[in-house]
Amino acid sequence: MSYFTAVIAGDGRGWRARDVDIEDAGGMDDLADLLRAASYRDGPVLAVIEHEDEWFAIVRVDPDGDPRVFVSDLAAAARSPYAELFAPALEEDERAALPTATRQDPDEDGPDEDQADRQEEEHDLDDDHEPDVAELVQDADPGGPVASDVDPWAGEPDLLADLGCGGGVLRRLVTEDGDDPAAALAEVGELCGFGELLDALR
Repeated sequence: MSYFTAVIAGDGRGWRARDVDIEDAGGMDDLADLLRAASYRDGPVLAVIEHEDEWFAIVRVDPDGDPRVFVSDLAAAARSPYAELFAPALEEDERAALPTATRQDPDEDGPDEDQADRQEEEHDLDDDHEPDVAELVQDADPGGPVASDVDPWAGEPDLLADLGCGGGVLRRLVTEDGDDPAAALAEVGELCGFGELLDALR
């Protein structure tokens, strides 16, 4: 199974490919610097990584912000050569280790709890345990999926919301096209306006 990678930059009117080798990044900080340097007219820059038939990841960097990451399957990505690249960002997402029922769905109607209260409840699940990418896959079958009571994705599903692909849509694509990351990315590209460019880069 092969990997597909691409870096594209937008300016609010369109997208263009940028000559950035993701393999040159020694970690997320290095990748963020490379992406910022590839920015076009101070627009967002996206790094796309896809492992055939398994998972995809999107890294977004804006000129004035920290890198944002979404990975469709945390366990599979943690077994890949890119595990060290994603680990620092994904370990900050405590929801990756929580059962689906405990996650707040931003697309659902209804009252939202105070942020501090939600964080306290999440920490109460295990006060002495900090989620770790390696721990999440330690007991997993190396070739199998994540446990059914835990969402496979990790990171920030709303990282493309302002570009046309909301968090709910991205999560739906992971559920419906989890075994076809290329199809999921194609739909993301269509919604955000870089579908044809991504297809041309393959």
